[in-house]
Amino acid sequence: AVCIVGALFATKGTISVGDIQAFLQYVRSLHHPVSQISNISNVLQQTAAAAERVFELLLQEEEVADRPDAITINRDSSAADTALSKHIRGQVRFENVDFGYTAGKNVINNFSACINPGQKIAIVGPTGAGKTTIVKLLMRFYDVTQGSISVDGNDIRLFKRNELRSLFGMVLQETWLFSGTIADNIRYGKTDATDEEVQRAAEFARADHFIRTL
Repeated sequence: AVCIVGALFATKGTISVGDIQAFLQYVRSLHHPVSQISNISNVLQQTAAAAERVFELLLQEEEVADRPDAITINRDSSAADTALSKHIRGQVRFENVDFGYTAGKNVINNFSACINPGQKIAIVGPTGAGKTTIVKLLMRFYDVTQGSISVDGNDIRLFKRNELRSLFGMVLQETWLFSGTIADNIRYGKTDATDEEVQRAAEFARADHFIRTL
């Protein structure tokens, strides 16, 4: 618009071409700080959103500390069980479990199940039904709101968290690959595994052929 109107004025001799050039330069000079203000506004909005997430994390309650008399896992099957040491056979029981991530909104209601050693169980349901939540409760990433979960008749809250989680292998739906070789990724769960153990793990997971084709 400036160029067209300026050209008409210039042809009539009202202004010179230099005036048009100067006006365009002033418009550019005005536009630059306005653009910067707009960018700063976007940055401030991003900062506010990030700060909200940071403070939300800081306000989360700390994990409940392990009990001083927490049960440890006895890896020696021939050793006798004691009050503070148990050999695990593998029976898992859920008894009237209620749980919700927020108060008053339960994801799981009155859930009960018993899984015996060697038994295979499939939990099937639509997205959001609580399938992954059940596993998170089992590994004590969260504690149940009501009811109890027990392993071999011992409430999981009586175990040390690290020892309890060592009993389970949790495989999520998302794929996580770390920098390094495929062998490094396979060895991640057992850093001192030999090459032969890594290869056996790949064969067991039906990934050996795929890996060899790379």
